[in-house]
Amino acid sequence: MTGHHLVLCDGPAGDAGVFRAAYARHLAKCFHRFLELEPELPTGLHGVHRHLTDLVRRAVATDESRLLHCFASPTVGTPLRCLGVRDDMPKVQARIDEGAAVMMPHLLFEMGLHGLIGDRETVLWEHGAPRLASLAIGGQVVPPAGADGLRFSASHVAAVARGAEIARLPFDADHMGTACEKPGGFRFERRYQPLRDVTHFATADHNPIAAVETHPDKSGNPVDLGNRGEEEWIDILDGAFALVESCLPGTFTEMRLMLHEVIPVGYDDTRHLSASYREAIGTIYLTLHPNVMTMTEAVVHEFQHNKFNVASDSVEFLSNAFHPLYKSPIRPDPRPLWGILLAVHAFLPVAELYRRMRDAGHPFAAHPGFERRLSELDLKNHEGMDMLRAHARFTAAGHALFADLEALEGRHLAERSARGLTNVPTEVHVA
Repeated sequence: MTGHHLVLCDGPAGDAGVFRAAYARHLAKCFHRFLELEPELPTGLHGVHRHLTDLVRRAVATDESRLLHCFASPTVGTPLRCLGVRDDMPKVQARIDEGAAVMMPHLLFEMGLHGLIGDRETVLWEHGAPRLASLAIGGQVVPPAGADGLRFSASHVAAVARGAEIARLPFDADHMGTACEKPGGFRFERRYQPLRDVTHFATADHNPIAAVETHPDKSGNPVDLGNRGEEEWIDILDGAFALVESCLPGTFTEMRLMLHEVIPVGYDDTRHLSASYREAIGTIYLTLHPNVMTMTEAVVHEFQHNKFNVASDSVEFLSNAFHPLYKSPIRPDPRPLWGILLAVHAFLPVAELYRRMRDAGHPFAAHPGFERRLSELDLKNHEGMDMLRAHARFTAAGHALFADLEALEGRHLAERSARGLTNVPTEVHVA
């Protein structure tokens, strides 16, 4: 990876293939991480992990794309990646361990749904009967009471109790619904609603570190509708994604590739607090705000963080990424240069979105606060970029990435100058 084309693929020289390749490398890395997982698992899980390792090796040889798609699932990829930070998070180690264990039946469930379990294969999960969630079915299936294990085969998953099958759930979509209606069998719970054919609104979260929060104004990201109905959430989010689709169509296409779920974390009509995790690729956490423009900013912002996290999974951009700390133009707490780079990588595309909306004559652009917010974004971006110019020690890939950021910033500043606006940050923004 050179570092080019990872900012905004909608630009005149953007190359959408770079991000697709970066995401493919990320999923391949998850696959190989799973193969090497055994030493980190409790001894009692070694046998089933070996069996599952043999199964995924055969599956990747049969259909690599479909197998890697299984690792893209938030129920699989996120718990797997969280094992990498286990030793650094003692307060949530138990949750990480639990997530790593439940990840395996979820991987089997995804493989079954994608037709990747061979006709003569069966895998017995003897460590409880967890609920199995998947974006592919729009929710989760709940095993019947009394089940103490699950048996996976090519055509179905069976709930077992003391070794005997007590219920069966076909992987075939046409028969799965019928099976969930039978008394005493599996039960279906809707947990994922589609959002504008781009992602899902999720009321279930499989991120074991979601309770960990670094923002000083938040205390974790539990699923919370904020006493609002799902319909209200979906309506506002559909409006936000519609703006992205019309003004940043290339970014919208990238979202369709990698943005798997939006998780609600409360309501606030005065401010917006969103979040994403480096370990939870494809997941963003949003508070609900009644202003669609505010929600659109948050969607683009958090997706850009996801995109950067994918890119940084296989390449370093800064040699002084985390020390020392500097005052942030965006957040109230001191931030490492990594955080400043994340901020400008997210907010420069947001500023571009505003410009495209204005140039297209969107009705929102006539709002009196529209130009004020755009100016605020420009000045904060300029300050962040100046901080990086002064202090960052970029790698070769980092220099290429920063060149793309500077090109976008330069267009924005030139446009401001042409309109007679100053590019000097006010005292509010100066670090």
